[in-house]
Amino acid sequence: MPVLSTHQLSFQLDTGEWLFQNLNFSLTSRLTGLVGRNGVGKSVFLSLLLRKLTPVNGYVMSQGKIAYYSQLSSHLLDGGLRIAEFLGISNKLLALKAIEQGHCLQEYFDVIGDDWDIKNKTKHTLKTLRIDPNLNAYCHTLSGGQLARLQLYQLFNSDAEILLLDEPSNHLDYEGKQWLINELKQFSGQILLVSHDRSLLSHVDGIYQLTSLGLGFFKGNYDVYSAQSSTQTEALDRQITHVKAEQKRMERQAQTNKEKAQQRERHGNRIRKSGSQPKVLMDAKKDKAAQSRSATVINQQNHLQRNQERLRVMEEQKEVLKPQVLYLQQANQIKKRRLLNIENCQLYYGSGKPISLILSHAERCYLNGANGCGKSTLLKAIQNNHLNYSGVIELNVKTVYLDQHFGLLKLEESMLDSLIKSSKELTENTARGLLAGIGFRRDSVYRKVAYLSGGEKMKLSMLVVSHLANSPLLLLDEPDNHLDIESKQILAAALNAYKGAFILVSHDEDFVAEVRINKYIRL
Repeated sequence: MPVLSTHQLSFQLDTGEWLFQNLNFSLTSRLTGLVGRNGVGKSVFLSLLLRKLTPVNGYVMSQGKIAYYSQLSSHLLDGGLRIAEFLGISNKLLALKAIEQGHCLQEYFDVIGDDWDIKNKTKHTLKTLRIDPNLNAYCHTLSGGQLARLQLYQLFNSDAEILLLDEPSNHLDYEGKQWLINELKQFSGQILLVSHDRSLLSHVDGIYQLTSLGLGFFKGNYDVYSAQSSTQTEALDRQITHVKAEQKRMERQAQTNKEKAQQRERHGNRIRKSGSQPKVLMDAKKDKAAQSRSATVINQQNHLQRNQERLRVMEEQKEVLKPQVLYLQQANQIKKRRLLNIENCQLYYGSGKPISLILSHAERCYLNGANGCGKSTLLKAIQNNHLNYSGVIELNVKTVYLDQHFGLLKLEESMLDSLIKSSKELTENTARGLLAGIGFRRDSVYRKVAYLSGGEKMKLSMLVVSHLANSPLLLLDEPDNHLDIESKQILAAALNAYKGAFILVSHDEDFVAEVRINKYIRL
């Protein structure tokens, strides 16, 4: 029986900030979701489960083989790994080739075993994954969606008993997501699914929610979690409102009692001065009033303190979220001119359809199409990263390519250094203000890029590309990937306010609908 659980798990960043403390977790359902806002620590939590990181306190207990899907597969993007090597069938293919050429050593037969049809079977599998069945192709030549499907296919068909999937639907088009949902349902082991994708989370059996307050569990799918979470938040808000109103009422009553006591004291002083009543009697009345007043004040203070403690406990149960906003630098040019001219451009890899586009200042184009049709290939061609096309691409402005894997950022740099180095015009105070807008204040700006979540890296990347000199044409390759729902809305609002030109690639129809697009290309 596979086991994965934690006890009092705590992790501290190199800046001294506690990312989370005392997390207790147990993977008991077949398919469990993990949700939380960008930067709350979901990917770090997975790294702790995999023992890639060491907790400051607490420990992880595991039993059974665990496999992991990462948002960023750098070993596939940067290396010279071929598809056959990644799938672990290179030796079998070499042995088959040797036998076909007449070499009949026993070791070749031992390597092949019963897999005489491995080549054709694998090619058929690649076709079903909508990947060119060239087993010698390099993995880095695949699109983001194709690379995701290839990795996920290998995991689902491995001997792993537990899968940890970190945002597996990123880069996938509609068909890819449907394939993923089907694989999630058919997997016989246990899965922990980290995702912002509601269509995936609607199929889970339970959801863990990670917040700055800790880890909470909700039994049921995303709809059940959303309803329960909203109910709990609304109930807590009502309790806090009630206790605050009670606090104000008690404070007003205490003030009223104090004013009445002062009035009685003044009245007694006037009688004492008039001499109409004996001094002994007046002194006795004064002592009794003082004792009564003292008891009332102590009682009121005790009530107020108890109420304040109740309020403190309730407010500790409520996550306080600072509002965020993404400030993109506005273009300096106001003269409308042609920035990009594409005439009958035909890509050697991807879509066979010729592409034509004229893009002027302040125009924004949406580039749409299925995984593998050539969207990223076209953006890289515009960026002049390759010449694998025919036709004409003319540029009258600098371009900057924001890829799906944050290639602009250096993991060892701090957020502040990354932003300041991107633009000579930025002062430290301005850079700090921009970082504060996306939720990083004071010493948190010194946090290394390596410790940022995917969503935080994307927001930092957007700041970097929009603050480069001379307002370049932005080539945005799925910038909404890794972002939670709120952050997607923030990015859409920032792009709407941006006065420069950009070309946008995205598979999220809701996000694209929120961005005011005036040109469309479908591959």
